[in-house]
Amino acid sequence: MEEILRKMLNEIKEMRVDIIELSKDTNELKKDTRELRKDTNELKKDTYELREGQKRLEAGQEKLQKNLVDSLGLYTDKIVDYVDDRTEVLNKRVYKAESEIERMSRQ
Repeated sequence: MEEILRKMLNEIKEMRVDIIELSKDTNELKKDTRELRKDTNELKKDTYELREGQKRLEAGQEKLQKNLVDSLGLYTDKIVDYVDDRTEVLNKRVYKAESEIERMSRQ
């Protein structure tokens, strides 16, 4: 009987050791889970910030494209006006020269 009690006591001691090890493992799992949650939250935050940054970049790019188109239109108008002005000046000179030649040929 005493032998049986000793065996039972040893079994109980082994079970206590196993329970302590299980408790340690559970605590490590809880710690790992907290770290994973923290990392997941950081990833969510980073993803949000990346999306917001992308939106700002796209808006800036759209504005830049609009400004570029507007500027090209303005410069094109200025070039056309300049060419028109120069053409008008040259036409006046040609008319003046033609008028002078016509006048000289009548004399």
